Amino acid sequence: MADTAVTSRESKGSNIALILSDYSNAAITTGTNKKEWVVPAYCNITDVICNSETAGSGGTSDLIDVNLNGTTIYTTQGNRPTLLQADTGLFSEAAEPEVTFCSPGDIIAYDIDQVSTTGSARFTITIILTRR
Repeated sequence: MADTAVTSRESKGSNIALILSDYSNAAITTGTNKKEWVVPAYCNITDVICNSETAGSGGTSDLIDVNLNGTTIYTTQGNRPTLLQADTGLFSEAAEPEVTFCSPGDIIAYDIDQVSTTGSARFTITIILTRR
């Protein structure tokens, strides 16, 4: 198993306000609000990076959603991070999320909307917030 280099689209490191991350070494399962974070300042969601080191098999693709105060940041549902069944590595996004502005006290959470039959494992999600 080869490690996947994770590169953010955010090029100005000094602009990063917060990095939100979660990890699961077990096979992922569907569910809402798998992890929640409280936003401490005015910022923008700059990047959502999902990775799986172990492939799921059978069924369909793994599909992740990120919510801001209970509403998806991907108003175009086809843009959500997706990993085809039997694949490993970075999830693909058709486009960046459309909702990105966050205020202090907002809640960011992620859902796992769909998984392959066995579910990918060694899953990580990283959400990068930048200062406004």
